[in-house]
Amino acid sequence: MNKDITKFFEIQGYLVYKTRIDNDQNIIVRIGRPRNKNECPNCKSKKHYLHSKGKWTLKKHSNFQEKQIYLEVKRKRYKCKQCQRVFSEKLPDIPRYARKTNNFIKQSLNYLSKNSFNEVAKVNQISYPSLKDQLYNYVNPFQLLEHQIQQLNKLNEIYLGLDGQSFRGQKMVLTITEVKLKKLITILPSESQSDLLIFLKQLPLSTRLKVKGISIDMTNKHISLLRQYFPNARMVIDHYHVVQQAIYRLQEVRRILQSVNRVNIPIKKELDKNYESLTNQEKIKMLKYFIIYPELKEAYWFKERLRSVYRIKKYDKAKRRYIILKKELLKHSNNSLKELGKTLRNWQVEILNYFITKKITNAYTEGLHTKCKLIKRKSYGFRNVDTYVRKLLLGLIPLITILSLHTI
Repeated sequence: MNKDITKFFEIQGYLVYKTRIDNDQNIIVRIGRPRNKNECPNCKSKKHYLHSKGKWTLKKHSNFQEKQIYLEVKRKRYKCKQCQRVFSEKLPDIPRYARKTNNFIKQSLNYLSKNSFNEVAKVNQISYPSLKDQLYNYVNPFQLLEHQIQQLNKLNEIYLGLDGQSFRGQKMVLTITEVKLKKLITILPSESQSDLLIFLKQLPLSTRLKVKGISIDMTNKHISLLRQYFPNARMVIDHYHVVQQAIYRLQEVRRILQSVNRVNIPIKKELDKNYESLTNQEKIKMLKYFIIYPELKEAYWFKERLRSVYRIKKYDKAKRRYIILKKELLKHSNNSLKELGKTLRNWQVEILNYFITKKITNAYTEGLHTKCKLIKRKSYGFRNVDTYVRKLLLGLIPLITILSLHTI
């Protein structure tokens, strides 16, 4: 029975003397260590005698069904019979002078990875500053980055994904991932070139030479810097952004037609959809407006033709189809479609690199951003970007990895 209790409370290596419930309905477990488990730190001898008993103190350990669990322990002092040195008893997972156990910290961090500071502080009966201190002590972005770089060094080929996400308003953070292995590398506190440069300088040359492809968007913020630091990498415009650009131009055609003809064309959602995803009713609805506005029909099929290019497996065939589509758009009389053609012309090399670099995309990175939005929404937003980055890393990187990098 004693073994079951120690396992349930996660206090293996201790003896349970008794349990009680205080007036605040907290569970208090009085524990102690077997005497033969202690040894002198000086001569490693296990022969000693009691020097002082110490006082019983409470250490916050965990919570269970809205009840706080405390460990009641006292740190005895012994005197070594061999070297006459006085030493304190070692209590596993209970730091000296601390008012909480390591198990409580693990539990708090695990709960914080999925919930807001206020929620965790309420459940664990801990203040916000204490909880924030735990986050900053255990989640170190630079230490985690060093660990991720060590993992990258083991690979023969590396494919990176870079994409920005909103921290607050126009302020952005930059997410960097390994898109083939679907692993988060780090989150930079801004999209500025200076922050990216700090990250790039931490990568050893041997690692940078292994990078064969980098998936980016069309903002063109860091492409020259990335080419400088990754000479063997091909820049790849994520195909999601290319198709989104085609959809934007398609919707622009619809808006202009609405403005010129002073009518409503209520097929916005249908135009955004892929043709194979449309229901029969949606196709009939679109056909009705395509008959009235042939320009809209033409713009929609340009978008679908661009999507069909990405289904081609061979580079040469995809390039031929792409060039034909680009030329048709550049010669078109519609300004919106002509602008799409200019975009395809300006980014032709980077878009077609998709077919050379094992068709890498930023889909995994975008998926992480969905989780980031959930974390931010649950936390009701953040004021400090450093706290935001650490909170994201806590939620996106396995807790066992974070704890393994910290002497807990």
